[in-house]
Amino acid sequence: MNEDGKANFSVYYAKSFYNAFIALEQINQNSSDEMLYRIPVMVNRAFSIEITLKAMLRKCRIEYKKEHILINLFSMLPNSFQEEILMHLTEKAPEYSDFHKLSEELILISDLFVDWRYAFEGNIAPAVDLRFVSAFANAAIWTMFSHYNVDLVKRDDFEKTDKQIEDMLSDNREKAIEKISQRLKDGHNMKTVI
Repeated sequence: MNEDGKANFSVYYAKSFYNAFIALEQINQNSSDEMLYRIPVMVNRAFSIEITLKAMLRKCRIEYKKEHILINLFSMLPNSFQEEILMHLTEKAPEYSDFHKLSEELILISDLFVDWRYAFEGNIAPAVDLRFVSAFANAAIWTMFSHYNVDLVKRDDFEKTDKQIEDMLSDNREKAIEKISQRLKDGHNMKTVI
């Protein structure tokens, strides 16, 4: 896949995680157990922000390496995108026009995906303003859509036989096993699985 194709896929990916966050949030609102979906909603909300910022960076041809800290990704965006996100954010949550308040929340949400994803291990998940996080996610996706949007469409010329699909899946599995096994050898003690 060429760079334009990868960038378009990033936009589609951001769109899908934002939709997943919205769907989970709606399920949570209709649930009799308000705690049941709280962490999955927060994790998907945070991940949707990360993927949206990365999609915009990729479309702008700005490399971000393996960066996951939201405030760093945000600061890598062109100033016009940062200003647009903040404009949309303060329309939804005007109290964040205050620079100090905005800065504090940006710091608190910087590693939100990891903080909330591993909260079950006893890690401190920051007490963030949910209104801010939702407004930031909305502002980021709104900004992305005002510049980039894609729909993936099935190609008629991409028909494959069952055998070709099986071969592709088999090849994928072999490469994944090799890659994951190497990662385990390099960084972790791999236990033998029988």
